[in-house]
Amino acid sequence: MGLRGKLLLQAKAYVFLLPALCFYLIFLLYPLVNVVRSSFYDINTISQKELFVKFGNYIELFKDHIFLRAIFNTIIYTIAIIIFINALAVIFALILDREKIKGNYFLRVVFFIPAILAPVIIGTIFKRIFAPIGALNLILDKTGLVFLKHNWLGVPWLALAAVIITTVWQSAGWNMVVYFARLRELPKELYEAAAIDGASDLKIVRYIKLPLLREIIAILVVINIIGGFKVFDLVYIMTRGGPAHKTEVVTSFLYYQAFDFFKWGYASTVAVIMLIIMIFFTWLRLRKISWE
Repeated sequence: MGLRGKLLLQAKAYVFLLPALCFYLIFLLYPLVNVVRSSFYDINTISQKELFVKFGNYIELFKDHIFLRAIFNTIIYTIAIIIFINALAVIFALILDREKIKGNYFLRVVFFIPAILAPVIIGTIFKRIFAPIGALNLILDKTGLVFLKHNWLGVPWLALAAVIITTVWQSAGWNMVVYFARLRELPKELYEAAAIDGASDLKIVRYIKLPLLREIIAILVVINIIGGFKVFDLVYIMTRGGPAHKTEVVTSFLYYQAFDFFKWGYASTVAVIMLIIMIFFTWLRLRKISWE
């Protein structure tokens, strides 16, 4: 193939890449650049006039006690879902990896079903469950545990716990599939050799299966961190950030600033902070991979 043929082949390749490149530039890169630019302006949504305020939005943001509360809530929420989602997912995966258990395929479906349901449906269902006259309080009433009844979404720390429980129920199944796929890749000879050496099932889990899941756990933790900082739908449907901003998260704070108070520049500042956080955790993970 001559030089002309190579250039023609490369030109054809770029033609195929052009639609994807246009999509990236128009719907991803341009909005991203525009959000960063908007974060340095005070934007009047009525007159569409922009006033350059330099770092004024950023300074105001970190003085805003509601934003600081949202950051704190998001961190607590993220730490909680990382611990409980991965713990539950690993347990589910270890159960399914035991082929001797009856109803193994049925359990796979049961564990994974929440992951395929729309967050709007899940949020609405659990809002009814945690309501003052919802299913949870009715069960407590019928079982004689009346003293445990609460307005679950009306008490600050209970409301955040309710959102966390809902998220864990929804997301554990997806993480379970990843862990289960990794366990199925492991050679059975390892288990057989360990059993011959007298290792119990518990020791096989502790010394063989869990160490070999460590890399997958690290990847899913980063994904869960990003998901934790992006949470919006469940919070918006179940609590709207209340009571008294005790379940306010970064994304709900951004939404209200943009669409309730029409502070576009201020909301863009929140989006930029979120972007920096995502990039930081992604960089940490990529850096760890490069070290390995």
